[in-house]
Amino acid sequence: MKDKIMLLVYEWKHISRQLAVWILFLLFFIVGGYAVYSGNLLTEKKLKAIDEAKKESVKDYHTTLKAFKDTLDAEKKQQAENAGNPYVIDYRYPRVAYDQPYPLTGLAAGIKDITPVTEKVNYYTDYAALDREMTNPMILFEGRLDMVYVNLYLVPLLIIVLVYPIISSEKEKGISSLLIVQGGTLKRILFVKLITRLIIVFLAASIVNALGILLSPSGFPSVKDAFLWFFLLFSYCVIWISLCFVIISLDKNSVFNLFSCLACWIFLLFLLPLIINKTAQGRHPSDLKLLDLEEKDRQISDEVWAMKPKMVVDSFYRNFPEYAFVYSPSDTIDNQNDAFFAGYYYIKQNRMKAVIDSLWEGDRKANQTAYRLIRYNPVQSTEHLFTLLARTSRADYLGYKKDVEDFRHTWQIRFFDKVFSVKNGKRSLSKFSREELKTLPLFTIKHHDVRTADFISGILILWMLSLICLMAGLLLIRKFKQ
Repeated sequence: MKDKIMLLVYEWKHISRQLAVWILFLLFFIVGGYAVYSGNLLTEKKLKAIDEAKKESVKDYHTTLKAFKDTLDAEKKQQAENAGNPYVIDYRYPRVAYDQPYPLTGLAAGIKDITPVTEKVNYYTDYAALDREMTNPMILFEGRLDMVYVNLYLVPLLIIVLVYPIISSEKEKGISSLLIVQGGTLKRILFVKLITRLIIVFLAASIVNALGILLSPSGFPSVKDAFLWFFLLFSYCVIWISLCFVIISLDKNSVFNLFSCLACWIFLLFLLPLIINKTAQGRHPSDLKLLDLEEKDRQISDEVWAMKPKMVVDSFYRNFPEYAFVYSPSDTIDNQNDAFFAGYYYIKQNRMKAVIDSLWEGDRKANQTAYRLIRYNPVQSTEHLFTLLARTSRADYLGYKKDVEDFRHTWQIRFFDKVFSVKNGKRSLSKFSREELKTLPLFTIKHHDVRTADFISGILILWMLSLICLMAGLLLIRKFKQ
């Protein structure tokens, strides 16, 4: 026990006396601090956009409310009579959806750095007005300079600089023999040195990550997510310690160790991601073309408008059978009735959706293939797990879009209930009252829980790779020349 304590004391003194190490950690904390600032800036920007959208919605509410009682002249009286019209409400006081940033968003921006944070929700989907879906073929390089960047890029460099000379330099200086006399076998000394450096790097990284969590403008994450975040960070440190252990177990000189570790760093962070993405894109070539969505929207609008009214109306009642009981033969006479308009927008949005889906089909498949392949790269796999915890992955954004569509359907039903209401046995358009404006559906953000199975499978792969590297190092160290 005394020998182990002596080794730990020696290690601490040895590390603390190196000016280069202090400079390296100073740079690490400076970059980490800037990453916290950059991530918080993104979060604050999103929160500000959401706040402005809510204020604009309140303004729309008061404008709509004012229209009910503004009867100064004949024109205003006519507007007041139509103020509660469902079509007027949908235009003048639209529903608003917003992508509220999760507390860990600032630490792992993911694709949320480029996705819209708010959007207006009408009773139909206007695909021509939507932002183009983001393609993100370089999965590793998602987002801006954030804490995940620091964790993925700089933590391995810290480990490499601290680990590569731990035995070779002391053998070159003739110190290893003295350490063996004091602390036992070279294998024991090696493990003490590795564990000491693992603790130092993990503590340094934890301090910066904890700072980012504590200063998050969007609040604090759940205890479970915070624990998984730091456990993932620790697992990532272990995999790099294990990789360096294999290299130094080859019993080469310090220069060889350093360049081998750096080559491993370059391969895992730059070359392998490039290979994975080229493979994914090669299997699924992109059919992406520059398409004027507004022009395509006008073309489809003209095509649907030229359809026979009966075809358009039947399409609506077929897809919304709950309103079939209000069908009237007059619906099919011309294109100037509510049933035709409802069918018109339904057909139009479905055709536009088919166009956009086909446009992005190759990119979606390429991204899916890339996500399947990144499990073979511990760096990309770790990055993906970080974005899952931060709710900033591609899957989280698609989940948010699904929530928006569900909310749109809720508002659509409320809208159609007014448009196709029945009064005294006859169908008639019912208007919203001033009081009903307060009861209109509001969007509620849902941060979906991370699937435990997905996270555990990703973590297990990291630990399996670490175990393989440790076993390989132990086999190599048997031939270690003391």
